[in-house]
Amino acid sequence: MLRYLIGLILPFMVYSQTPIAIDGLFDDWLAVTTYVDDPANDEHDTDWYGRLPAPVSRQYSDVDILQVKFTHDDTALYGYVKSRGVIGRTSVKTAEGVRDGRFYFIITIDVDNDDATGYPLQEGNYWPNSTGYDMNMEVEFYNGSFNTGHYILHSFIGEQELAQGRAELAQHLIRLAPGNYDDYLQWVVFPDSTFTYVSDRGPAYENGIIKAAVSPDGHEAEMKAPMWGFFNRFDGEPVIQPGRVIDISFSLEGSGELSEGALALGYGGKKSLWGSDTAEPIQGYILSKQTTTVAEQAGRPDQWQLEQNFPNPFNASTQLVYYLPQASQVHLAVYNQQGRQVVLLKSGMESGGSHSVVWHATDESNDPVPSGVYFIRMVSNAQQRTIKSVLVR
Repeated sequence: MLRYLIGLILPFMVYSQTPIAIDGLFDDWLAVTTYVDDPANDEHDTDWYGRLPAPVSRQYSDVDILQVKFTHDDTALYGYVKSRGVIGRTSVKTAEGVRDGRFYFIITIDVDNDDATGYPLQEGNYWPNSTGYDMNMEVEFYNGSFNTGHYILHSFIGEQELAQGRAELAQHLIRLAPGNYDDYLQWVVFPDSTFTYVSDRGPAYENGIIKAAVSPDGHEAEMKAPMWGFFNRFDGEPVIQPGRVIDISFSLEGSGELSEGALALGYGGKKSLWGSDTAEPIQGYILSKQTTTVAEQAGRPDQWQLEQNFPNPFNASTQLVYYLPQASQVHLAVYNQQGRQVVLLKSGMESGGSHSVVWHATDESNDPVPSGVYFIRMVSNAQQRTIKSVLVR
């Protein structure tokens, strides 16, 4: 039975979300109310689409989903999955001919709430089918260990569109359009905002921004994907940010050398027997803003504060909001990674209350600054705070 709640923020109250730590401990997921229960023993073949009206069953407990959960904060998406078997378990290549196995924890997202873009799940042999999926946050386990945490874009049909997509992605831009399962781009993003394309069974990149952890018994796994790794639309806005409405589908998939079905056939780890399971989608999930405070609702602050700029990362401009409990001298400036001041945004006396300023990614001469990491520092009444901002052009 499909059961989920879409996150709500009660007006005029402080919202305090249970923080999710990617640590392989799962008590912090108990309070998450957006979830789907999936029946046991419904794992299936991954080579049925185009040949059969529905997949045939497999014996593969490791990919058999029992429950999924989803949540978010203002900067990241979080997914949880519980399996009947061991998540991420794969065979390890040996001299005796045992194969190097693969296993995937997949969260597929309709990022624009539009079924006309992206692709239908059944094209990838997933079941049950639903449509409009544009992007993935995904983890691959390979040859016995974690390999990559990567983003995927399914917004292309044919090599010409793929080539255009590569050129656009080099500028951290995402075009949302109809696509298919076979034509996609897959990349690992690093903390300094650079990225590299990857393919299945490629080199391991454990220092990407997508993080995952599995419970000691292997039955539970969790994943975190920062919103900014989905990059930006052509209007300069992030693809994923608070206020968006998305659909979400969870899948587990593996090459199955160690599955019950493969063992029954005597494969002994030397032959694959692919299988997967997909839960019913979570539809109409609202990425509500999680940091609403009494001060914001009342229209006046109760303490000194500089908020994280929004959006971040950004393309053309970003907004800064700060609060002063009383009239104060304010010095607000942007610095580059070498510590040199790029531009002074505010300097002088400000009244108590809420203030905002927009930085248009220009320097003191009003010339555009290059892509990169910048630090925005506010000093006022012996208090100071520095926030990190990423500009992607």
